[in-house]
Amino acid sequence: MIPVYNDRLRLPRAVDSVLRQSVPVQVVLVDDGSTDGSRELIAQMARGDSRVVALPLPWNRGQGFARNIGVAVADAQIVTFLDQDDEHLPGWYEHAVGLLHAHPDVAAVKGGIELADVPPGLDISRSDPRWAAMLYSPLWNVVVRKVVYQALGGCPTVPAYRTREGVEDATLVMALTRHFKVARRDHVATRHYVNPDGATAYYLRRSRDLRRSRVTPAGIEFLEQSDAEKSGALQQANLEFQRRAASNLEALQAPTPREAEPGHWLARTWRRLGGRE
Repeated sequence: MIPVYNDRLRLPRAVDSVLRQSVPVQVVLVDDGSTDGSRELIAQMARGDSRVVALPLPWNRGQGFARNIGVAVADAQIVTFLDQDDEHLPGWYEHAVGLLHAHPDVAAVKGGIELADVPPGLDISRSDPRWAAMLYSPLWNVVVRKVVYQALGGCPTVPAYRTREGVEDATLVMALTRHFKVARRDHVATRHYVNPDGATAYYLRRSRDLRRSRVTPAGIEFLEQSDAEKSGALQQANLEFQRRAASNLEALQAPTPREAEPGHWLARTWRRLGGRE
């Protein structure tokens, strides 16, 4: 699914990259209150191709909310995410879906990334310790079983994530890898275009200054906190999301009530994923 907000010029490239995949696809486009004509564009795309679903939201609620709505309406039981200005590369869906079909105990597949249009001065090599964090954090190189995404609670949507430092992707990926088996592959999933004003450029710009950050065994530690970080709201939101995700999965592990035996979808899914019943 693709959350859409005011990027009608680059959106067709993203949609085309999905429609060109070698497996059957459905593209769910959730417009998050665009004012640049993107809303009209996705409606036009849906009219022109039955594989495209256009869902306009009445007002802007944020990327996490748009993703959750998109997953909820998706027909498929395996879902993936793409930003409106990026591309999924040929063969990625076939590779990831094939792996999930072959390994019922695997909940998700995370692929490699390729950067394009990196702003001057922000070039980064794969040997740079910051690359691993950049590869780990996003959702746009993840293919996941829909029920797993929903069981974790989807993307967090509280206001703390609607800040420059609020990265809902990383919070959800942390829960996903903590509770489920995720297959990591070198197969390149996504060509990510680095917007000079986007989250990736902000991360690269902020982490290159050794006076403001340092590399630790756990990743990048920022020595100078922003106002959003100093408030503690984001840290609290992260902790609350992880607690809620763990609680959701505890409920799945609990003895199944009589009315849910033996064919209830939660019980069946948990068994298929090697759940700890």
